[in-house]
Amino acid sequence: MNFFVFWYNNEGEKELITCPLDGTILPGVTRKSILEISKRWGEFKVTERHFTIKELVKAIKDKKVIEAFGAGTAAVVAPVKKLHYDEVDYEIPINKELLAGDLTNRLAIEIENI
Repeated sequence: MNFFVFWYNNEGEKELITCPLDGTILPGVTRKSILEISKRWGEFKVTERHFTIKELVKAIKDKKVIEAFGAGTAAVVAPVKKLHYDEVDYEIPINKELLAGDLTNRLAIEIENI
């Protein structure tokens, strides 16, 4: 499974971020599809780069995280609602009606339709 975060980056842009393929990240079809679909939409920046748990926790605390999800063959696209790090739970926003973030839901539908 791959991990994606949709957030406001340090420049204030909406950005979908995931780690790059570096030998430790699975080069899956679902991951590739999410990146291609998101880039095709052209609605936000799509970035493959390393980021740290501390960077993510800071973004959560600063209310910059819009949503997060995991993606892979078995789960397709699955929302992440909470992150536990250093004995603290961090809530990640979701749309309560969808039980997922809006982008997570939209990508899940798009991929399932393929």
